[in-house]
Amino acid sequence: MRRIPLIYQILIGNSAIVCLGAIAGTAITRRLATTEGLTLTVVFSLIGVVLSVAVNYVVLRVALGPLTNLQIAAERVTDGDLSVRVPQTSAGDTQIAQLSQAFNAMLDQVEDDTRAIERSRALTERLTQQVINAQEEERRRIARELHDDTAQSLATLVIYAETAAQNPQAQAVRERLIGLRDLAGNTLEGVRTIIADLRPSQLDDLGLAAAVRAQAAERLAHRGIRVDVQVRGEERRLPSAVETALYRMLQEAFSNIVKHAQASYVEVDIDLTNPQIVRARVEDNGVGFDPNTINPERDGRGVGMFGMYERINLLGGTMVIDSAPSIGTELTITVPLEPVTQASAA
Repeated sequence: MRRIPLIYQILIGNSAIVCLGAIAGTAITRRLATTEGLTLTVVFSLIGVVLSVAVNYVVLRVALGPLTNLQIAAERVTDGDLSVRVPQTSAGDTQIAQLSQAFNAMLDQVEDDTRAIERSRALTERLTQQVINAQEEERRRIARELHDDTAQSLATLVIYAETAAQNPQAQAVRERLIGLRDLAGNTLEGVRTIIADLRPSQLDDLGLAAAVRAQAAERLAHRGIRVDVQVRGEERRLPSAVETALYRMLQEAFSNIVKHAQASYVEVDIDLTNPQIVRARVEDNGVGFDPNTINPERDGRGVGMFGMYERINLLGGTMVIDSAPSIGTELTITVPLEPVTQASAA
């Protein structure tokens, strides 16, 4: 049922009182006056009623105007405009004026809190970016040290063990040397895998597409999952921050597929056709899941997805997960690109 505005409720009530008074006065006058006087009385009564209603409307309009302003301001706040304020006037009801002042004070506080939250969010984003940069630099340093020191030493140990095992004079310890060679070789492969996970050389040397192909082969194809990596558009270097973020997010997606999806086929599509954005899509034919049920506090996949959202937010991009039980999962990542030179992107 539609509500009648307060101003019209009061106006109708007051007008009814005026009309009843005029009718009652006319009836009394009719008994006491002549016919000529009666006509004049009716005319003046009608004029009085009209003037009374008009004056009543103007007075109520002025008195309740601040309430209308308050309603308009509240509607604009509902639409997201926190800069609106209720005009303050000397006319009108005192309680409505106090309500308007309290409303404005509340908006001032909300606006101050919003600005503080935005400053805190900006600071958090800067700190998060610094942490991510520090992590990547530390990954790069550890990978370099493992490659230059540990991996080289293990490779040398494999060669020494192989050479010693082939020596005819070492028949007595041949089996142990072969075992040592195999152990050192397996350890070397493990170290190389760690190096690739920490900071793949392909990402720094060849760019995102090559690094994703290598990661897909290592994480998926190596485990018997058929994978198809397609790159649309000209393969080119992207800004370092974009390449690193996309690589880490796809790395996390591959890890989730291995751990949770039970997929037999994965399709990876990297779209470089638009010079202003880069879009990466990963789709599998696994068991799928309900994205709304992911909880970082109890689900390892939720923690990884939270990290993915953090990375994409820092770049001003979007990440969309389309999945449901038994239909597989599609992950689409879109990142805007800023103009960079080839040197800065490398």
